[in-house]
Amino acid sequence: MNQLDPQWKVHLPNLLHEIGDNNPTMAAMRIPLTVTARILAQVAERSSQLNDPKLNELMCRLTLYEIADPASDGYDYDAEQKVYEESR
Repeated sequence: MNQLDPQWKVHLPNLLHEIGDNNPTMAAMRIPLTVTARILAQVAERSSQLNDPKLNELMCRLTLYEIADPASDGYDYDAEQKVYEESR
């Protein structure tokens, strides 16, 4: 699999919100998307406990860690960059 530049990120929480809440044709997907978001939050929590460098990078790229979410009060650009460096 090709390595993507770590600067490519997907704001997964916003994507799920956009699909489920801001798209009236997808109303039936609201519950499955909410469940998916909650499970991914648990995955992010467990990932932070495991502290695996590659897994941390993936969590940041999906903005599932607060330090990688520019919309979060806990956003920390330097800490996010450190996660990317540690995964190499």
